[in-house]
Amino acid sequence: MESLNDKLIGRIVADNIAAAPIFERHGMDFCCHGGQTLAAACKARGVAVAQIEAELAALDPTPASACPNVNPMAVDELARHIVATHHNFTKKALPTLSARLETVVCVHGGRHPELSALLAAFVPLREELEQHLAKEERVLFPYLEAMSRARRDGAPLPQACFAEVSQPIAALEREHEAAGATLDRMHDSTGGFLPPEDACNTYRLLFMELTELEQDLHRHIALENYLLFPQAVELENTLKGGR
Repeated sequence: MESLNDKLIGRIVADNIAAAPIFERHGMDFCCHGGQTLAAACKARGVAVAQIEAELAALDPTPASACPNVNPMAVDELARHIVATHHNFTKKALPTLSARLETVVCVHGGRHPELSALLAAFVPLREELEQHLAKEERVLFPYLEAMSRARRDGAPLPQACFAEVSQPIAALEREHEAAGATLDRMHDSTGGFLPPEDACNTYRLLFMELTELEQDLHRHIALENYLLFPQAVELENTLKGGR
């Protein structure tokens, strides 16, 4: 197996989403801090690179249907995959989590005041994520579709409401970092979304769903930051060169 020492951990996960649990298990942030190399991430966590490489090598080389191989996808196909897989999950999860969190705060907030802080963090997070998804679907992704069509048709670079695609990408990456930081604080304040001993089934379900949201968002961000966005910039540069 080729050494992955100098490969970004965010790109490793973007290339094979099945690698995500390995980095999560070792406490390596492949999401907002996925720009670190595997060697640097291992050094920071006190883990041997060879150990991570062995765990990655042991993954099933055939992608499961739930984790398709995204590497051969064109930019527009990858954007549609992200919408179908991650945007739709988030849109469905957020209102469910909002209602369940309000119920749990109402019932258990007296004994667990930390729940009120959790709700206070979640309310703006939901709003920010919903606005973020809308920006991608209404502004960036249609441009990616237009660029992909232009590439296939031999047409010129399509017009956009921004000078370069790197501009909306930079804004979206900042929003990724902010959302990731909020979820990190929520995670830490609950001991990793670990329910207390007196938690009822609804309380436990809430924390399980928050864990699922966190895991999906980490994969979502890695896929965009380290695969979709770089490919979008590369495609735009290619089309500019063809003018």
